[in-house]
Amino acid sequence: MEIKKGEKAALLIINGSGGVGSVASQIARKLLDLPVVITTASRPETQEFSKSMGATHVVNHHEDVKKQIEELKLDFPLKYIFITHSTDQYLPTCAAICAPFGKVCSIVQGEAKMYGIEFIAKSLSFIWELLGTKPYYGVDVDSHHHVLTELAELVDREVVKCHLKQKLRLNLKGLRKAHGLIEQGGSLGKNGLGVDVKGEEEKEEGKREVCA
Repeated sequence: MEIKKGEKAALLIINGSGGVGSVASQIARKLLDLPVVITTASRPETQEFSKSMGATHVVNHHEDVKKQIEELKLDFPLKYIFITHSTDQYLPTCAAICAPFGKVCSIVQGEAKMYGIEFIAKSLSFIWELLGTKPYYGVDVDSHHHVLTELAELVDREVVKCHLKQKLRLNLKGLRKAHGLIEQGGSLGKNGLGVDVKGEEEKEEGKREVCA
């Protein structure tokens, strides 16, 4: 979205307590130094988690998002919106609350119908973001390496907090459980899969050995 460091603007992140949203919140606040980062979350634990990740304000996505943001009476224009959940559900709201000439970016595929909402009237930009575009089309492939290296250094220096909340075994059962957690919604942070992570069967076996 080409956000300038220190820009006097507000950013809204849809699903701030999820894996992507929680890292985006930290980048927005700690690296881009944005004065206002709003996220959506509904449960007390997800709201608190999102605030700990950098959100200056949290609104409940089960309620009227537009009204809640208006009630914040922000000192800066809401120029940027990052959608990490349910693009088509939130697009009309985004069009209504985004400042003229603002930018809306989504990582979640949808139809993105803009007819009849304020996208054209406000001259808003809409951006699809897919992690695999650069390697698939062979464009600036090395940039992924540089970004991940920089992120690892930031985590090591504790500038960015690790948001990994659950580790699952990289097998069929682990994949099914991970997908189930995403499908049911309300994820807190990131769920990770690894070949060196004990599966449920191994954990139960370990418990039996301890009891024995």
